[in-house]
Amino acid sequence: MGKLDGKRALVTGASSGIGKAIALRFAAEGAAVAIGGRDVARVEATREAIEAAGGRAVSVVGDVSDVDGATGVVAASVRGLGGLDIVVNNAGIDANEWHDVADWTVEQFDDIMAVNTRGPFLVAKFSIPHLLEAGGGSMLHISSVCAVTVWAGDCGYDMSKAALNMLSDHIAVEYGSRGIVSNALMPGVVRTALHEGVMERMNDGRAFERVLLSRHPIGRFGTVEEVADTALFLCSGAAPFLTGANISIDGGYSRV
Repeated sequence: MGKLDGKRALVTGASSGIGKAIALRFAAEGAAVAIGGRDVARVEATREAIEAAGGRAVSVVGDVSDVDGATGVVAASVRGLGGLDIVVNNAGIDANEWHDVADWTVEQFDDIMAVNTRGPFLVAKFSIPHLLEAGGGSMLHISSVCAVTVWAGDCGYDMSKAALNMLSDHIAVEYGSRGIVSNALMPGVVRTALHEGVMERMNDGRAFERVLLSRHPIGRFGTVEEVADTALFLCSGAAPFLTGANISIDGGYSRV
């Protein structure tokens, strides 16, 4: 028996990185998974990997920062899976360039808030009725340690993740009595394509990476599999009294 047998899960941003690891882990534990993302080829690759391992998955392509896109992603997930029991808000981006606050462009700020804050809000707004129809369920929001610490030069990302934590808290408070638990998971540095892209774009990215590593008491960065394992615990029903929590999985980073 898998820990998610019979469950139906939507994972946004599931075509790579943390989202892909969560989708694969959930499917391995028996969940039918809707693979959300904007890149058709990568979404299909994740779906095919799940099916090759004997799992069940559907592809749901769309931009969740757009009302029509988010509506379509949720609707396609419900059609493909027959309903929803779990929603993981994972889709997110970082800035292409880091600047002090006064040097951020309005366009940069709007872009990052659209994906990292507006997108999760829209997915939550349109999926909550389906979780209620199922008698309740789990919502998990992949935030960041940056929600509670400051990465100088990255104010838009930090602000977007702090807002995501508050969205999670509101869902926990407003829907807890109706069977929905909601938590935010805050990873430290995890080696993903997103992380690598940021380091490559910085003039002194690898030097900065060494500084980041020194701030992880555990002595290393995290892995996508470790985040996926924690996501599984939070969405498995193993801790039904755990809701409204912003949980660090950061190798001690936020305590230094």
